[in-house]
Amino acid sequence: MTPDAPPARLPLCADVSRHLGEDPIGTAPHWQEVTVLELDVPVWARLRDVAHWTPQQAGLFERLSQKVEDSGAGFGLLMSAPNRTGNPLKVRHYTLGAGGYTRRDYQSRLPQSEWAQGLIDTLLEPENLTNWHEVEAPTGPDMHVCTHGTVDAACGKYGIPVQHTLAQAGLRSWRTGHFGGHRFAATAVELPSGLLWAHLTPELAVKVARREVQPAEVRTHLRGFAGLSPLAQAVDREMLVQYGWDWLDAHRWAQVEGTQVKLYYHWGQHWGQHWGQAGMVNANIEYTTLSVPGSSHKAEHSEFKQYRVQWL
Repeated sequence: MTPDAPPARLPLCADVSRHLGEDPIGTAPHWQEVTVLELDVPVWARLRDVAHWTPQQAGLFERLSQKVEDSGAGFGLLMSAPNRTGNPLKVRHYTLGAGGYTRRDYQSRLPQSEWAQGLIDTLLEPENLTNWHEVEAPTGPDMHVCTHGTVDAACGKYGIPVQHTLAQAGLRSWRTGHFGGHRFAATAVELPSGLLWAHLTPELAVKVARREVQPAEVRTHLRGFAGLSPLAQAVDREMLVQYGWDWLDAHRWAQVEGTQVKLYYHWGQHWGQHWGQAGMVNANIEYTTLSVPGSSHKAEHSEFKQYRVQWL
């Protein structure tokens, strides 16, 4: 009797996405605020272990879901590993404003197992932040690279070298838990700009973080600006290519009706050559679909939208 052959190994979803030339624009989540929990890697699994949540932890996510339903404003939750393990809980809270997100850092004496309190106090009950010690936030970008290989092998294979190279180059980079988009590994959330990146290589990640490439050169690596909804992200990318990195200093907001996007922008009085400029662009968004696996561990494919901007 012949033994059954082992199942064929699935290709990494990120490899398939790159091979098919998937355009990642419009896949960034839409966030009005973001909380980054500094948690040791073993704590990530405990946060994701829904079956063993305490009543406080389960109730927290019910409250957050209700907040999103009531306000229509999404939020981001990132788990990033500090350089030294065993530290008390620290959170970084970002709120959407002109030119991206504004960052505030808070240190507590709580153990990391009290991560739910960090989310409650930043996202639901900010008056409680008086019980935390606010520390000065550094300037410059933080690159949050998904290295969560236990969720998807692509993020482990491609994310870890990118995060390591960024750190070796003297850039602030964080090993970060799953935030969606395995097929774009190595994928990163850049804050405070609010840009999400796809298919980064170690060399390209350093150039992006240092702005050593022009946006036109990396347009197909951009998932979008998290301060806008998916269709508006496609228009925002075209404006970034047109204006260059200065575009990120502008306050941008959008009105979306069906497939039509009106993207408004304004530079404040202290933003270099564009200070005081304001305007609006109008576009219609068309799309086709592309069949791509959403995971490296399942054979099923899903249809993902590929956006194209038509100016009106």
